Amino acid sequence: MKIKQHDSILLCMILVVAAVLRLWNFSSIPLMPDELSALMRTHFNSYSDLINYGVKVDTHPAGVQVFLFYWVKLFGDAGFIVKLPFIVFGLLSILFAYKIAKFWFNSTVGLITASFMTGLQYMVMYSQIERPYISGLFFSMLMVWCWTNFLFNPGSKKIKWWIGYVLSGALCAYDHHFALLFAATVGLTGLLFLNRNNWKAYLLAGVAIFALYIPHLNLFFVQLKMGGIGGWLGKPEPGWIILFIRYVFHFSYWIYTLVIILILISLVKQSGNLSQTQKFRIIAVCWFFSQFIIAYVYSIKVNPLLQFSTLIFVFPFFLMFLFSLFRDMNIRFKILIMLVILTATSCSLIFERKHYTVFYKQQFEQVVTDSYTSIDMAGDAKKCTIELFLPPKIAAYYFKKYNRKFDYINFDGFDSLPNPKQFNNFVNRQSTDYFICGNLPLDYVQIIKKSYPFMMEKDEGFTYSFYCFSKKKSDDLLHDKIVFSNARKGDQETKIAAISDSLLKRFFYGKGAYVVDSNNEYSPSLNVRLKDIVSGTHNIVNIRVTISAQDSAADPLLVFDLGSDNKSIIWAASEYKNFMIDRDSNTVVLSQMISETTLKQFPDATLKIYVWNRSKNKLMLSSFSDEVIEGNPYIYGLFEGI
Repeated sequence: MKIKQHDSILLCMILVVAAVLRLWNFSSIPLMPDELSALMRTHFNSYSDLINYGVKVDTHPAGVQVFLFYWVKLFGDAGFIVKLPFIVFGLLSILFAYKIAKFWFNSTVGLITASFMTGLQYMVMYSQIERPYISGLFFSMLMVWCWTNFLFNPGSKKIKWWIGYVLSGALCAYDHHFALLFAATVGLTGLLFLNRNNWKAYLLAGVAIFALYIPHLNLFFVQLKMGGIGGWLGKPEPGWIILFIRYVFHFSYWIYTLVIILILISLVKQSGNLSQTQKFRIIAVCWFFSQFIIAYVYSIKVNPLLQFSTLIFVFPFFLMFLFSLFRDMNIRFKILIMLVILTATSCSLIFERKHYTVFYKQQFEQVVTDSYTSIDMAGDAKKCTIELFLPPKIAAYYFKKYNRKFDYINFDGFDSLPNPKQFNNFVNRQSTDYFICGNLPLDYVQIIKKSYPFMMEKDEGFTYSFYCFSKKKSDDLLHDKIVFSNARKGDQETKIAAISDSLLKRFFYGKGAYVVDSNNEYSPSLNVRLKDIVSGTHNIVNIRVTISAQDSAADPLLVFDLGSDNKSIIWAASEYKNFMIDRDSNTVVLSQMISETTLKQFPDATLKIYVWNRSKNKLMLSSFSDEVIEGNPYIYGLFEGI
């Protein structure tokens, strides 16, 4: 059998594995919030309404939104229907990445690149999302393939590659602004390789791509004035690129080791024509890092927009660069290394990244189905108060999907929530047996637990937490796993700093009361080392204290102050007035999540908990509780180590 046939068979095997990983339980792949947002912006009666109300409100080019508009009209808005084209784009991206790597270097580099693209979560997940990422990757790969053949394949028919380059370059521009940036980078790179036979056609191709983009220029400037992607991203840290590399390789020492071993083997099994392929090696690494540097500098100097998806359009070239020294190996080596890469990345995807557990549970659909479960457990929806972060249009989508609805109270993001005092009063007015909630702030969950102390249902996943609480105790209650408690004797003896005052000790151990007189602005603080009370998996610190103040002008704060080396790391507070229900005595709560990153960055940090008596009134403090519980391990699990 000829070498080309061997390579084709191996590539087909890779694509079959890629299809299985992306289509696994395909009908059950949920829609992410961004996908649902895009889907909700397809329900217009005219193209002009789509542009004005579905595209201009977003910061992405019109391409994918326009495609979805017509796709949904033709085939419906079921999740698996809208995702299907993007699955196909993902598979085709692997195919063209292989073709480019084979042309630039050899089939061994192509097969290694395609194998990694098959099993890495970065590629699998974005292939399962109907957003302008994997489609932009496909258009980018197609553009580079046509660009390569036009400039570097002397025996080909130039006109078809010219047309392909123009159309795919324009599609990049209509898909994503960073795909547009990459298309411009590729176009500028080509200027270095012009000669008297191709320069006119190449420059004309650039003009043609721009001409095709002209209808979108007005939208581009409208979106540019919006200044980024909503302001929710923070400025990237100096080590961001290291974090990105760790992420794409699954935060896995197994995958790190495999990559390093392959690079070392490539140094031994070097290609004999390194000088001939050097230009492509330089192009690959420059394309990747230029995209990163531009996004990084813009995020620092202008507006934060750098995120992992920003580099998806150039990621295959990073892989090509890593393994570009390989010479074309024999068929046995190709089969062996392909099987090793596919097995390692697929197993890591399933067992280390838990992709089919974490990604397949998305917040909006999950809070709906979890609510159904809790209502069935209660026996009647009238027995339940239901408060969810669930936009009405999205709720209607899932009520239609499951042919079942329920009444609930929606809040449209944290900014629209009632203040804690209003929420306190609302919870206290409820006469239902059960309180169902999803994605409420941590403090509000503690408020619910004062009136509904028993946890009946709990579900946690990527960016969401769901609970069902009950007023009545039963035999099948759920309990949070406690990491630390001020009331637990062992924790008192080993983790709480020594307290000499006996009254203060009883108070901080949750067994007594303590008086802060009008001469003191601050109560004594409970001091604990963070690493003594936090296990590092997004633990939640829940603090409660009952404050009695006879003077109505009293305005104390319950303070959470985490610091290191005399610098504050996290400072948070709850106002007494926000928890006033009774005239004299009210319980103030405060909850704070501690990430594993915080624990690692500040291993010697100290937590101080105290009451700030701002108005210097006499206060009676009692029923103090400081409890650390295990938090949601998957809350950022798609982008952090698990």
